[in-house]
Amino acid sequence: MLNNASNLTLNFCPVIATITAIVFLQLQALNKQTSLQNNQNYFQQEKQERIQANLLKNTPSFGFGNLISDLAFLQFIQYFGDSEAREVTGYSVVTDYFEVIVDRDPNFIQSSFALSSANSLFAAKPEKTVELIDKVLKVVTPESPGYPFFLWTYKATDEILFLGDLQAAENSYQMAASWASLRGDELGKEMAERFQTTAEFLATNPDPTQAQIGAWIAALSGTKDEKTKKYILGKLQSLGAEIVFNDDGNLVIKPLKRT
Repeated sequence: MLNNASNLTLNFCPVIATITAIVFLQLQALNKQTSLQNNQNYFQQEKQERIQANLLKNTPSFGFGNLISDLAFLQFIQYFGDSEAREVTGYSVVTDYFEVIVDRDPNFIQSSFALSSANSLFAAKPEKTVELIDKVLKVVTPESPGYPFFLWTYKATDEILFLGDLQAAENSYQMAASWASLRGDELGKEMAERFQTTAEFLATNPDPTQAQIGAWIAALSGTKDEKTKKYILGKLQSLGAEIVFNDDGNLVIKPLKRT
C-alpha cells in the first residue's frame, strides 16, 4: 500500500511541475501584458494632461486668472507627484503648466520656485525656465509678498549650471542683492551681503564646466523622452564629457578630468 502511494506521488510530480511551469509562464505573460497596458495608459494620461494644460492656456480668464493659475498648480502637483507614471513618460508637461501659471498669474511667486527647478532638472528645459522667470520679474517688484529676490537667484542657478552664462548670472545676483537690501531688515541685509559676494566671485570668471556637466547629468537621469535625452547628450558632449557604453550596454558619462 505504501509503495503504491509512493508510486502515485512520483507519477504526480512531473504533472505538478508541468502545471507549476505553465502557471508561472502565464503569470509572466499576464504581468508583461499588464505592464504594457499600464505604459499605454500612462502615455494616454500624458496626452490628456497636455490637452488640459493647453485648455487652461486658451481659456478666457474673465478676470480670474489667479484661479486658473491655482488650478494649473494643483494639476502640476498631482502630475509631478505621480512618480510611477513619470518613470514611464517623463516630465514634459511641466513646461505647459509653468507657462499657464506665469501667463495667468505671474505674481504667484511660490509656484515659480517649484516649477523652475522641475522644469530645468526634470523637463530639461532650463532656457525656457529662464525665459519664464524673466516674464515674472517684469511684473513682480522687490515689495511683492514673500521673497521675490530669490527669483533672481533661481534664474542665476540656471544661468550658471545649464547655460554657462556667468555674466548674466553675475547680473542676476547683483539684482538679488539690490532687491534683498530694499527689505530694510536683518534678513534682507544678510541675504544682500551673500548675493553680493557671489556676484563678485562670478566677476572673476570661474570655470563652470564641471558644475554644468553635473547639472546636465542630473537632468538626464530624470527624463524618459528620447528627443530630450539626445539633446542633453549633445550638451554634455559640447562641454567635453566623454560618453561611452560599458560591457553591459549601459550608458556611461565620464566628466572632464581636473588638470
